Parts: sequence; structure tokens; C-alpha cells
Amino acid sequence: MSVDTTTERLAAFFNNSPDAILVVQREGVIRRANARVEEIFGYAPEELEGELIEVLVPDAAEVDHPEKREAYFESAESRPMGAGLELRAEHRDGTTFPVDVSLSPIQTDGETEVIAAVRDRSERERLQQKYRTVMQTAPDATFVIDATTGEIIEVNEAATELLDAPAATLVGAHVTSLHPSEESQRYRELFHAHPEGEQKTIARFENGDDVLVEPTDGDHVPVEISAQHLELQGQEVVVAMFRDVSERRRYERDLYHQIDRLERLAEVLSHDLRNPLNVAEGNLELAAETGDTSRLNEVERAHDRMRDIIEDALTMVRGGSEVESVEPLELSGIAWKCWRNVATAHASLSVDANGLVYADDTRATHLFENLFRNAVEHGGDDVTVTVGVFEGGFYVADDGPGIPPEQRKSVTESGWTTSSTGSGLGLSIVADIAAAHDWTFTVTESASGGARFEFADVRTAPYDDAYTQDADKERSLER
Repeated sequence: MSVDTTTERLAAFFNNSPDAILVVQREGVIRRANARVEEIFGYAPEELEGELIEVLVPDAAEVDHPEKREAYFESAESRPMGAGLELRAEHRDGTTFPVDVSLSPIQTDGETEVIAAVRDRSERERLQQKYRTVMQTAPDATFVIDATTGEIIEVNEAATELLDAPAATLVGAHVTSLHPSEESQRYRELFHAHPEGEQKTIARFENGDDVLVEPTDGDHVPVEISAQHLELQGQEVVVAMFRDVSERRRYERDLYHQIDRLERLAEVLSHDLRNPLNVAEGNLELAAETGDTSRLNEVERAHDRMRDIIEDALTMVRGGSEVESVEPLELSGIAWKCWRNVATAHASLSVDANGLVYADDTRATHLFENLFRNAVEHGGDDVTVTVGVFEGGFYVADDGPGIPPEQRKSVTESGWTTSSTGSGLGLSIVADIAAAHDWTFTVTESASGGARFEFADVRTAPYDDAYTQDADKERSLER
């Protein structure tokens, strides 16, 4: 390549560069400037030529620019100017703006001159500020993650709130640290499976498992992650937005639960009510044909059974999957109230250990009524029912025939009953009420060999023995 050709190309680069290019002598005099300086600084090139470079430096004297310029010429080398500093330049109108400056020494007629390439960073800074504003004000937890290493580079305030951790703890950690520690490999594979340049949203794994994060308190929170692999400021990153979907999951569970209840209601209406209805219709026909009014007793019993089934079905359908509030209920008080509401014949109730149970009053009433009705239906008219509070739970037990171990898991299923008069919904309703309170419900054997229905993970306050005896005396007088 000829010298003339090289010179032409250098001249073309100088004149058409997107950066403002200035050739500066050791004394700071601008010897030459390209056309781009007018767009960036507001000066025509010829206006700058012969001026000191300090005319473009804000507060040049205050920042000791002449001294720094002289120091550079002492050991001139190609490098960015003010590495790590926020450099600013001054426009002709006096305004200042952010710039990047690259310096390269050249030899001209034995003298050292410097080519300064100046790039206006105003637009980039504006975009960065916009990016940071959007990120910090985003309602979702936002993470900027190195696409190669998985290291978290930046987080917003919503992220610190979701993880209950300061930004300093999150930044620098691996992205898998956001998720359950026992499944780190699973989440590592999920992160690195993100296609470059694509936006992807995921809330569940292929097998249906929720995508979870693990805040510092150890609880797992289901999230929906919307992520995009892109280049940001010259670095390959994944920008991921985490949205807490706990409420959505609760709504879905409630919806599925309600659908299940409606399906069970349809089953009750189509099957369980048919038998007593047929009994009532048959006996009515016989009474009409024969004049035997004793048949009406069977009709009445069939109606009573239908009424019980309908009431149980309505209780099952109306109860939600959660309770909004609980209150302290004295076990002996609610137990005796419910006992009086149930046809207990010659059965008896005993309060072995009194105390407070924190529960929803209406739903606790349904729970005890169904358990008492179940005890009488399966244990007989003279069954003895015992209730008691212990630390963290309560129980209802009886001295009836009990429930065989192989049937204890199925007793809460809709329709399970060994009684010809039962609706088969009572224990299913009890299980629903326990689940709504987040109680653990188990069926075991009582001390007398009967059934014991135990509820754990309950907020309780057992009374001491002396208080229990006094309370029992007062209640015996009331009855």
C-alpha cells in the first residue's frame, strides 16, 4: 500500500470519525480538529485550531489540567484518559456533558503530539439513568446476572424485599443461591438453558413443580421468572424479573378445592340422596295403598337422613380452603355447645383437659358437631366421647369400636361410612376444616380401643389442673 493511499485513508478516518478528534501539541495548543467537534462542542474546527485544549475542559485551572497534561507528555502512551473517573467536557454555550477520551501520542517533525478522541456519553448516560430508574422502580424483583458465570451483578429494592436480604449479600452471589439449596443443580441447569437473545417466562418445571426462591427465613416462595439474555454495556447478561405468585397459587388451590367440593356435591345429590328419596317414595306409596300410617315413620326417617345429607353437603361447599381470622375458644365451652346441638341419645361427653384453642368459631363448631355425630353413629347410643387440649393441639376420642388401621387414611374421603344413617361427609368436612386452619389431622386409636381424632400444629393454651377442675365444677352446675 502506497504512502499516499495510507494518508488518504487516515484523512478519511479523521474527517468522518463519529468521535471528535483533536491533535494537541505539548503546550496544549489545538493544532487540528475534525468536523465532528462542531456537533459535539459547538465550535467550528477552525475556531478551535490555535486555542488551548483547556477551553474544552470545565474548570481547567481548578482541576489542574495543564499540570496533568504536562505530566502525560512526560510519559505519553496510548490509553484512556482519566480511567475510572467521570470525565466531563464544556460546550461552547457553557454547559457540560459526560465524555470518554482516548489519548494516543504521535511524532510530527520530531515533536510529540497527542491525538485526543472525544466521545459524547450524554445519550449513553441518559439511557443508563433510564435503565436504573426503570430497574429501581420496577414492581418485580429484578436481577442482572452474568450470562456466563451466573454471578449476580445488580439487584433492585424489590429483590432485597423478596429475598429478605440486603443488596450487598445478593450482589456477587451465584444465581442458584436465590433458590432452595438442596436443588441448586436443578436451578443451575434451568439458568444455563436460557437461549441467547430470547425472552422466556417460567413458573413451573416440566413435571409441574413450582419454581421457588428461598428467602433468608428459609420459607419457600413460588415465583414466575421472566428473563432475557442480552448484551448490556458490552457484557452478556441475563436480566431476570421474579414475581411472587403466592397469592395466585393460593387462589388456584382454592379454586381446585372448590371444584372438588362441587364434584363431591354432585356425587352426593346423584347418589347419596337417591336411597333415602326412594325409601320415602316407596313408603308413601305403600301408606297410600294400604292405609298403614306406620309407614310414615319410615318416610320421616328418610327425610331426616336427607336433611342431614343436605346440611353436610352445604357445610362442605360453603367452607373455603382458608380461614381469615381465629379467636381463642375455650374447649369445654364449644364442646358442650356442640354436644347439645347433636342428637346424642344416651351418649356422654367428658372434658379431660381444658384450655383455649385458637380457631374460627363457626368452622370449629362444624368440626366438633361432625365428630360428635360420627361418634354416635359409629359407636352407638351409649358411647363415651372425650375431648382434651394439649400443647400444640387437641383431640376428640371415643370408646366405640374404633377404626381399623387399614381404613384410617380413607375415612376422610367423601362417602366413607359404616353406618346406614350417615352421610359419609362428616369426616371429609372435618379434614377440610383442619386443612383450612393449617392443622395436621390424624386418625389413631384411643386409650379404650375406640377412635381418636387428633389435631396438631394448633395454637393452644392448656389450662393447669386446678383451673380445669374449677371450670368443670362451674359447668356441671350450669347443666
